[in-house]
Amino acid sequence: MKSFIEFKNSRPLINIDGKLHYPLAYTTYFDECGEFGDFVKSGYRMFFVNTSFTDLPINNVSGFTPTRVGVFEKETPDYSEFDSTVAKILNICPDAFIFPRITVSMPRKWINENPTETVDTPSGKRESLLSDIYLRDGTILLKEFVNHIQKADYAHRIAGYQLCGGTTQEWMHHDTFGSFSPKSLTKFSEWMLQKYDITNTSLPQKEDFYNGEYCESASKYGEFSCEMVAKTIEHFAKELKEYINNDKIVGTFYGYNAFVDDYMLGLHGLRHIISSQYIDFFSSPCCYDNNRYLGIDWGDMLPVDSVKLHQKMCFIECDIRTHLTRRMQDSRPGEYPDDILLLTDKDGNKTVWSGPDTPELSLSAIRKAFIHQLTKDSGIWWFDMWGGWYHDPRIMAELEEMKSVAQSAENKNPENFPAPETVLFVDETAYLNLPRHNYLNGTVNNIRNSMGNTGIPFDMFMVEDAEKIMHKYHAAIFTTPLPSQAGKAAVEMCKKAGIPYLNSTEEKPFFTTEELRNFLTSNGVHCYNADGNVIYSSGGFIGIHSVNYGEVKIKLPKEYTVKPLLGTELAEQKTDEFSIEITKHNTAIFELM
Repeated sequence: MKSFIEFKNSRPLINIDGKLHYPLAYTTYFDECGEFGDFVKSGYRMFFVNTSFTDLPINNVSGFTPTRVGVFEKETPDYSEFDSTVAKILNICPDAFIFPRITVSMPRKWINENPTETVDTPSGKRESLLSDIYLRDGTILLKEFVNHIQKADYAHRIAGYQLCGGTTQEWMHHDTFGSFSPKSLTKFSEWMLQKYDITNTSLPQKEDFYNGEYCESASKYGEFSCEMVAKTIEHFAKELKEYINNDKIVGTFYGYNAFVDDYMLGLHGLRHIISSQYIDFFSSPCCYDNNRYLGIDWGDMLPVDSVKLHQKMCFIECDIRTHLTRRMQDSRPGEYPDDILLLTDKDGNKTVWSGPDTPELSLSAIRKAFIHQLTKDSGIWWFDMWGGWYHDPRIMAELEEMKSVAQSAENKNPENFPAPETVLFVDETAYLNLPRHNYLNGTVNNIRNSMGNTGIPFDMFMVEDAEKIMHKYHAAIFTTPLPSQAGKAAVEMCKKAGIPYLNSTEEKPFFTTEELRNFLTSNGVHCYNADGNVIYSSGGFIGIHSVNYGEVKIKLPKEYTVKPLLGTELAEQKTDEFSIEITKHNTAIFELM
C-alpha cells in the first residue's frame, strides 16, 4: 500500500493506492472499550492505533499512561497489544486503513543505562529530547518496530504513520523545561556558536526563567529548545520515511504556536520543519480554552493555513467529550489513582475532562468541531479517549452524515464561494521577546478567542508567510506586542500594500470581540452575524454555533442557494440572507450551491 497527500480543489486529501480519501478517522486509548464497530457501520475506514516503546507515563505530571504493554520493556519485543488491536479492527473491517501512532519513548532499561542522557520529571527520569544517543537508539527501535509491521500479515493495510514523543506524546520536553540540565550545555554551546557566532556560552540560571524579567540568555535557550525539538522530530521522520522507501505518509504532533505561550515546552519551532519533505501532516487537538465551554470557537492550536500553504495537511485531533464521557477510572477499574484527570474540581465545577449534560449539546459540540475543520480543509480523527463517548445511535448517525458531507466537499471548487477576508498572524519567535508566562504572551490566544465570536471568519498564518498571502485579504490582525523581525516585516508589507491592520501593542495588547468586529467592518470586511455567535464559512459550507436562544440572521456576501445539512430544519432557499430559530449552544450546518 502506498499513500501520499494530494490536493484537489485546494483541499489536502490522502491518496491511497491511487484513490483519494477524505481524512476522517477514529481512535481510542482504551482499545478494549473502543467502538470500532460503530464507526465501521457508519462508513469509517481509517483508524489510528496507539503504541509505545515503553509503558512509562505519557504525562509526567499526572503519571497517566494508556499503554499496558511497552513494546521494548521486556527482554524480547512484545507486539501483542498493538497486533491484537489491529486484528480486532481488521476482523470487523478487512479493508480498513491502519495508521500506527508510535510513541518513540525509551524503555526503563535504556533510562537506567543512560542516566546522563535523561532529564528529571515528577514521575522519574525520561530521555532528553536533546540527546544524540536518544536519536540513535530511538531510530533503531523505530525501525525494529516498523520491520515487525512490514512482515506482519496486516502489512498491506498500513496506510501511514504518526510519530509521537515527549510528554503527552506531543513532543513537549519531558521536563516541560527545555530538557534543561548540565548535559545540555554542550549542545547549547554548539548551537550558539553556529547560529550566533557566540563562544564561551554558559547555561542561564534557573531563576532567570522565573523572575518575570526578560533575560537574553534564557530567551536564547528557549529558542534553542524549540529548534532542537523540531529537528528531533524531523530526524525520526526522515529515518522512517527512508526506511519505508517514502511509500507512506508520515505525520506528527507539533507547532502549537497559536495556543501555547511557554517556549520552554519546545513547541515553537514550526518554521524549521513546516516545509520538511519528510513530514506530510501536522496535528494538534482542538483548543482547550475555557474547559471547552460551549458558545465559543474551539480554535486551532497551530496556524493551519500556513501548513496547507506549505503543501501539508492538518489532521486535527477532535477529542470531543459527550454526555457519555465518564471517568477513565470507570473504564479501567483499579488501574489509575482516583485523584487524577477528574471530571469536576474541588469546588464541583466541571473540568476539561467532562462533557455536556445532554445528547443534544453533545451533538452540537461534535458538529461544531466538524464544521470548523471542514471549513479549514483539515482532517479529523475522532478521539474516543476512554471508549464509549460516541456510543449513541444519534451521534453515530450524524457522524455518518458528516462523512458524506466531507466526501462531497472534494468536488466543490472553493473559488466559487465566500472565503475569509481577514488574516490573523501568529509570530512564534515573538514569544522569546518576553519573559515566560508574561501576560503579554497571552495576546495570541486572547485575540484568536475574541475573533471566534465576531461573526467574521478568518485565516491564520505564520508571519513568515506574509509576503505569499497578504494580497488575498482585506485586513490583517497582528497578535504580538513585541514582534520578531519577520513580524515587523509583515507589518511593513501591510503599510506598503495599503492593507488595513490592527496591531497588538504593549499599551493595547488585547482586543474585545466588539473592537475587532468594528475595526474589520469599518474596513470593508464582510460580517455574517454581529450578535456574538460563532460563524464558520469557507469552501461552500457555513456553520453557526449559537450563543443564546432565539433568531440568528446570516448575511451572505451575495446570493446563493442555501441547503441545510445538520442541526436545522430550515427549507432550502436561494437568498443572500436567511434566519433560523436556534436553541442556546446549538450548531447548524449549511451548504452553499
